[in-house]
Amino acid sequence: MKAKIVKSKQVICLLCIAAVVFLAGACQEEERKPLDNNPAIPEQVENPRWEGLPGAVKLTYDLPNDPNFLYAKAECVMKNGQVREAKASAYFNRLILEGFADTALYTVNIYSVSRSEVYSEPVVIRDVRPKNPYYLEVFKTLDMFADFGGATVSFFNADSVDLAINIAYIDSTGFWTEGETLYTNRKTGYVSQRGIDTLATVFGVVVRDRWNNVSDTLKQILKPLYEEELDKELFREYTLPGDEPSAWGWTLPMLWDGSTAEGHGFHTENKDTPYKWPQSETIDLGKKYLFSRFKFWNREAEQYFNTRCPNKLEIWGSNQPAADGSWDSWTLLMTVQTEKPSGLPDGDYTEQDLQAGKEGFEFSFPKGISTFRYIRLNIYSPPTNVGQFHMMEITLWGVEVN
Repeated sequence: MKAKIVKSKQVICLLCIAAVVFLAGACQEEERKPLDNNPAIPEQVENPRWEGLPGAVKLTYDLPNDPNFLYAKAECVMKNGQVREAKASAYFNRLILEGFADTALYTVNIYSVSRSEVYSEPVVIRDVRPKNPYYLEVFKTLDMFADFGGATVSFFNADSVDLAINIAYIDSTGFWTEGETLYTNRKTGYVSQRGIDTLATVFGVVVRDRWNNVSDTLKQILKPLYEEELDKELFREYTLPGDEPSAWGWTLPMLWDGSTAEGHGFHTENKDTPYKWPQSETIDLGKKYLFSRFKFWNREAEQYFNTRCPNKLEIWGSNQPAADGSWDSWTLLMTVQTEKPSGLPDGDYTEQDLQAGKEGFEFSFPKGISTFRYIRLNIYSPPTNVGQFHMMEITLWGVEVN
């Protein structure tokens, strides 16, 4: 099915490209021409007003009574020399000029443009002041702290704007090294830099908006906590009453075989109606650990978020699992849920969604939990109404304890 979908998409793309090329060739001369050939200068807009917005200004004005007027165009030169511009058609008397990096005073020019692309003299608005940009507001909320294998930064993005949060660190050679970057519009969240030694390290974090305005750098010297990836060679299936059996040769040990390739995962067979949810699976890790992180991968053939891909699961821990499969001997460690970056419904996805799924879904265990040898995954219903789930791979990190 996937191959057919991909092939169909390729055909559609080729047809679209051919159509665009054809239309571009047929209309090339027409597109270069203005709508009219009238050299008259259009009348200016009148009575301009402005209102400061976060990283932007809203401009309103009175439209000219000129049939030659096509649209208004606002321009402003930023402190770095870049020019921001915005346009509004003759049907609107307002526009928003975005991308300001600060709250300094600016001068804005509003031009009237005719159907012949003739510009009027600008209407000049001086001392326009935007409000503090979103990226600087989010920067004020950053909190960076030492974490297992590196550092973690928390943030609060009250207005859910598109931002990039980037961590860097000074490596062993004494130079800054680019680290993890999170592109997000979530209200709250975390971004972590892993793989760092336990030595004191200088970390820095900046916030960047879609106009490449960049905040100052929040710097801290932190000593990462020790962690290691748990040895999957020690993992064993530990079936308890109530755990779901595997299906189609996708057995539980394939969940830690080191591969996310098709056919290298775990699949349940439950087909009861009404469907049984949640469904549980139990794993003996071979040793007792203090857990730091958990990561799992969903199936690429289902675009990582669709059909039988789990989007919510609980992780429980025990050292002496009850033989009857009851939950009395288990401790809930955390509940996790995947988030599709685009927020689109099941079956719809973007390239960002696919990239997030390919990278896997990683979660940090809460601080202060006890140490355990056995874990039990409790899977809730996938996004669609089916009776099974599949996962491709899991990985855990932590510290071995005696």
